[in-house]
Amino acid sequence: MDENTNITQAENDKTAEAPSGAESSGFVHSGSANIYYEIFGRGNKETVILLHGNGESGRSFKKLVPLLSDEYRVITIDSRGHGRSDFGGSQLSLGTMAVDVVNIFEALNIEKANIVGFSDGANIAMLTAIKNSELIEKAVFIGGNYRFSGLKPSSALMIALGYYCSLIGGVFDSRNRFNKEYFSLMYKEPALSRDTLKYIKVPVLVINGDRDMIRTSHAKAMAQTIPKGELKIVNGDHFWVYRKPEEAAGVIKDFLKK
Repeated sequence: MDENTNITQAENDKTAEAPSGAESSGFVHSGSANIYYEIFGRGNKETVILLHGNGESGRSFKKLVPLLSDEYRVITIDSRGHGRSDFGGSQLSLGTMAVDVVNIFEALNIEKANIVGFSDGANIAMLTAIKNSELIEKAVFIGGNYRFSGLKPSSALMIALGYYCSLIGGVFDSRNRFNKEYFSLMYKEPALSRDTLKYIKVPVLVINGDRDMIRTSHAKAMAQTIPKGELKIVNGDHFWVYRKPEEAAGVIKDFLKK
């Protein structure tokens, strides 16, 4: 475990608040931030970690969690600067968030787990799999991208406008700093070469909606480059996993059981 990592409000701490039906919850101190997590389905042997998208929290998976926790121990994590987790240092980065995920593994004594990420969460899962494949059993990337160019032009334009507006707005209102950081995660990151995906050594399911903000060709390139990658195009937009949780749970379970 990293020397700057420790766990507070652990599972056996009666003061730990476990709302939203979670069986336990707590914080892991990771570098400059306390990272919040919730655990569901503790009696199940196999673990699934869920990573949410930009500006969201682990609660965004509230409809998906019960559909997975009947068979898996499910852990939701509030990414750094999101939900109940601290912002930490002066800026957010997907790389730091991936380190936070590894520290969650270590603090909760998780030897291996499946990891399912949506949007920015998919990109965090991607970085985790690139650098720490030994921790992952299987991975599911939903609506992820390895470069900004993977976005469709209309979505890329909206994100770029949001970033520069928040950058300018920060001069007049410090609260815009947070918006800038959120937009920066989508505008400046990730910035990976396609070949970097070859370092992912575990089976990966790449899911993209047929009306997604991510180009289908980009998702296809991801699946083709990852050595054990598979592609599934679903009927839906970028938020398919939230809009159709029953279908999403079925697709995820089918892949994990292969």
